[in-house]
Order: sequence, then structure tokens, then C-alpha cells
Amino acid sequence: MTAVLDHPHPPKPQTRPDPPKLHVSPSWFKRPLWNRFTPLQLIVLTLATIAPLVVAGTITAALLGVISVEAMMTLALAAAENPGMITFGAMFLASPVQRFTGRSQVRVRKYLGIMFFLLALSNGAMFVLESGLAAAFGAPFLIASTIAFVLAIPLFLTSSRWSQRVLGMKRWRLLHKLTYAIAAGLVTHVVLIGPGAVMIGLGLISRIPAVRRWLTRLGSRRKQRQTVTQANARIATMAN
Repeated sequence: MTAVLDHPHPPKPQTRPDPPKLHVSPSWFKRPLWNRFTPLQLIVLTLATIAPLVVAGTITAALLGVISVEAMMTLALAAAENPGMITFGAMFLASPVQRFTGRSQVRVRKYLGIMFFLLALSNGAMFVLESGLAAAFGAPFLIASTIAFVLAIPLFLTSSRWSQRVLGMKRWRLLHKLTYAIAAGLVTHVVLIGPGAVMIGLGLISRIPAVRRWLTRLGSRRKQRQTVTQANARIATMAN
């Protein structure tokens, strides 16, 4: 006689696992643009976009035959050089502003860095078209600007989060220390001190350890005052 033993726990039917869901950060895709940046940040980003648009429009007009190549080079050089210096200066000041305000300036700094590289690329290209490649090494201030542009290339190519993951944050930050060399080259390039050089100089001064600690203390005090003010406002609202 054969006894038939039922399995105490019958096997569950196999089901195909659900595909992994793509995680979408609500802080970026669901928040409107004006909530991702402060009004001042939006103004800075808008101003930084004007010069690249002017350069792009000038090149497009030359390609369509609306203006001559000579006019394109003149307009593009005028639209790229000083705004490029100012854009780099604003990018260089983003870190001390972040220490003082306690608000992240990473997106602003990244955007300004990309705009600066595009302006530097167009400025260099127009200069080479107008004067030739050899002219870029014809004077010390031109050599300094050429070196600064070459150093900016790896920073532009590694400006994405993918590059941070591939290189690792330690190596990525070490590579982006080249910003200091670029700042020195741009200051050397400027013959007459303009607003861009002044901003870069302020950015260099703000990176002195004592000045950095002072800005950090000011930012901490400012944040504490804001916290106390917000708490008092909530208490007053609840009391009413």
C-alpha cells in the first residue's frame, strides 16, 4: 500500500518580476523652474545666456549670408571676450556665495562654467580665423589665455555627474582644481583691469583660508537668524 503524502506548503505559481522603475527625482521634474532657483540666480543665468545667443546668432547670420565673415568675426569677438571673463568671474564667486548664504550654487556654477567655455571657444576660434594660429602664441598675455582655454577643455568634458561617478569624487575634485590655473591665466590675459578680472580676483581672495572661515561664520550666523525668525513667525501664527 502506497501512502500519498501531500506537500504541507504547495509551491506558489511563479510570476515574472516587475521591471525596475526609473527613479525620477521630484525635486527637479515636479518643481517649477522658479522654485529651483532664487530670483537672483535666475537673473544671473539669464544674463549669462545673452552673450552665447548673440554669438550663435552672429554665426548663423554669416552662414546665411546676411553679414560678411569679417563682420561676424568682429561681432563674435566683441560679444565673447569681456562677457566670457565676467561669466568666469561669476562662476568663481559661486563658492564663496554658497558659504555665505548656505544655499547650494552647484547648478549655477555648472551652468556658468558651460557658458564660459562656449564663449572662450567662440572667442578663440574667431581669433584664429582672423589672425592665424601662430598669433595665439605671439605675446605673453595671448599665451596665458591659450593655456587657460586648453586647461578648460577637460573641465568642460567632465562637467556631468556621469564623469563624477567614473572618476570618483576625489579625482574629479582634484582635476577641477585646474580652475585656479585658469583664473590665473585669465587675469594675466587682461591688460586693462575690467569687471571680469575684478570678480576673478575677489574669487581668489575668498579662497584664502582665513577669508573662507570668515565667510563660513557669517553664513552660519545668517542661517541661525533666519531659523529664529521663521520659528518666531510660526509661533505668532499659531498664537493667532
